[in-house]
Amino acid sequence: MEVDKLVNALGITELTAKILVNREITEVDDARIFLNPEIQNFFDPFLMKDMDAAVDRIIAAINRREKVCVYGDYDVDGMSGTALLTRALKRYGLKVVPYIPRRVEGYGININALKKIVEHDVKLLISVDCGISNAKEISEMKGKLDIIVTDHHLPALVRITDAVAVVNPHQPECNYPDKNLCGAGVAFKLCQALAKKFHGVEIQNYTSDIELAALATVADLVPLKGESRKIVRLGLQKMPSSECIGLRALLKVSGFEGKKILAENISFQIAPRLNAIGRLESALTGLKLLLTENVDRAAELAEHIDEVNRERKRIEREIFLQADEQFKNLREECGGDLWSAVITGKDWNAGVIGLTASKLMEKYNLPSIVIAHEGILSRGSCRSIPAFHMKNALDSMAELFENYGGHSQAAGFSMPTKLVPEFKRRFDEYARAHLTDKDFVPVVKVDALFHPSLVDMKTAEEFEKLEPCGVGNPAPILACTNVRCEDAKIIGSDRTHLSFCVPADLDTVGARDIRAVAFGFAKMAALVDSEPINLTYHPAVDEWQGDRRVKCFVSTIEPVADEEKNISREQLVEIYKFLYKLRGKTKFFDTRTFAEKLNAASKEKFSMYTILNALEIFKEVGLLRLNEELRTFDLPKLPKRDLENSRTFRLLSRSIDR
Repeated sequence: MEVDKLVNALGITELTAKILVNREITEVDDARIFLNPEIQNFFDPFLMKDMDAAVDRIIAAINRREKVCVYGDYDVDGMSGTALLTRALKRYGLKVVPYIPRRVEGYGININALKKIVEHDVKLLISVDCGISNAKEISEMKGKLDIIVTDHHLPALVRITDAVAVVNPHQPECNYPDKNLCGAGVAFKLCQALAKKFHGVEIQNYTSDIELAALATVADLVPLKGESRKIVRLGLQKMPSSECIGLRALLKVSGFEGKKILAENISFQIAPRLNAIGRLESALTGLKLLLTENVDRAAELAEHIDEVNRERKRIEREIFLQADEQFKNLREECGGDLWSAVITGKDWNAGVIGLTASKLMEKYNLPSIVIAHEGILSRGSCRSIPAFHMKNALDSMAELFENYGGHSQAAGFSMPTKLVPEFKRRFDEYARAHLTDKDFVPVVKVDALFHPSLVDMKTAEEFEKLEPCGVGNPAPILACTNVRCEDAKIIGSDRTHLSFCVPADLDTVGARDIRAVAFGFAKMAALVDSEPINLTYHPAVDEWQGDRRVKCFVSTIEPVADEEKNISREQLVEIYKFLYKLRGKTKFFDTRTFAEKLNAASKEKFSMYTILNALEIFKEVGLLRLNEELRTFDLPKLPKRDLENSRTFRLLSRSIDR
């Protein structure tokens, strides 16, 4: 009923309507705005508590020609918001001193920085993306410096009483209808309010530098709903022709000059470059890029930031390889019975260990923590699987930390290095007590079952209307089960990606062959070419040299389970013995070649489902080491292994028992 209503009212496909309904968008007007967020009205910024007071104080600064400091955080949200507000205030003729603290100064407003700022004859300070937790520091400057706080983080227990204004939609008394703005989003609303009160500009017509707010919104993982969705949609449209010279230079070094930009491009290519400069050097460099009015200087800064990002990747890769090796050693030592991954290292850059923790979690699907020892103090970064609440785990051992914080899926802490062994022991105990084997099975939320060959251009173009996708509005995922594919090709300069053809569903009129791309799935080539698979994907319009066609981008590939003929201990023994025979004789390990040789030598024909599960079991208990980069394998000499230590084996055994 709801699907039909949307189809008839909006002229969209049934598939698109189903996706909207699955996301609880069931009313026609809500669906129309969701698909066309640019038609939604901006909310009145004066609905925010203290917005009037903030604007009045800025207007007074304009009239008095006072020097103003814009004080931001050192992440992409802080850099973008500081640049956005600085650029706006300069247009009013104000002399603006932008300031972003170094990471060693700590998060938020620090008193030493405030004292230095006052020495430069600054009369008014406006924070961006920080300040809500700095009541003490603000009180210390009473009578010396007027402070306006703009922030989007949850207020601290100690309330701010000595600021000129506190503009934050999360304040208990704030009636602003949308609480999901990022720091730069709040700064953008301040600019709208100032333009309205000082120049009479209509709120709906003010979009200056909205692309900077869009950059920050995506980078800061803000839910892409409501006003934030409109900010990002409009910002992405403006980005290629932005008046911000530095942003255009950043787009150029990121490979997006003159190109259409999606939210995922910000997440994976553009924002990481700004984050890299903040992690390895100083966020002030990123701010300078976004503020410069000189084309040559912008190009120079963008190239430097790009170089630093390459260095960040190198450091990150080096740390990950060390962490991954440590994980494999740990797995071998305990016979494969792992419920978490807590990895430690000396001289690791604390600015990138969060990225390493994320990679470990994604690769092994375990709650993962990477700890960098810095002398007597150690810093940790945590990432979790959906079933495990990381912040609750840290709360249970809070007395071990100097400080910590986070949420269910990500957290961070610092602690005395001497307490790290105790932390590792207690964290492992907590994970074992709060998780079951089923919690480690990845779950993909699917919007609809739909054969790829049925996706036409209209459907793919409608999916573009679901953009921007990200937190709160994930890219729609379609699924297809038990499908046979063909023409699998390993692609990419590093030969880690896969391309293959999904033949047309012969039972359906209008179906046509379609090309699929699966990034990072080269190891599945043998499976895709030889057996039915289950896959999840999202369709998109692929443009190349003026040619537009539909392509499927695959997110998961799985063998079709054969529960009647599941893996046995005898099969595992035979597969392992064959691996042992090949040791030293195989230059490159490839599952396709291995399966062919195994089946040629064996009386039993092993399915790829069985072979892939066997290899996973061997890896989990430490009997097999695969080097994905070099495509080599090794069989460590270890004591007898208990297959029950393998989670894959346990889950398969229970499947058989049923």
